[in-house]
Amino acid sequence: MNATWLALAALTGVIESPSDATVEVRTFQFRDKAIEIPVGTRVVWTNQDQIEHTVTSGAPDSTNGVFNAKLAGPGATFSFTFTKAGTYRYFCDRHHFMRGEIRVTPRGE
Repeated sequence: MNATWLALAALTGVIESPSDATVEVRTFQFRDKAIEIPVGTRVVWTNQDQIEHTVTSGAPDSTNGVFNAKLAGPGATFSFTFTKAGTYRYFCDRHHFMRGEIRVTPRGE
């Protein structure tokens, strides 16, 4: 285990496998806005803001029910494991301008 991984686990309280991907919610943005991961990867979102956000799949005018979670405040986390290839858009239901995208590729690509 590297020091960055251990520090992240200690900071977030989430024990992650080295194959996890992370998205920070900071200053009303998802960082990174777009990531590409292989099928089977777990993505962990961590709220670094002092305000509640959500991680809601789809778009503000067309949610799709794949996931919807509240991130109540600083340090709150949500994780989701992507088991199918495809492009997954998401947004914050409280702040519709906050948007992100996960591109999930088949293993081996």
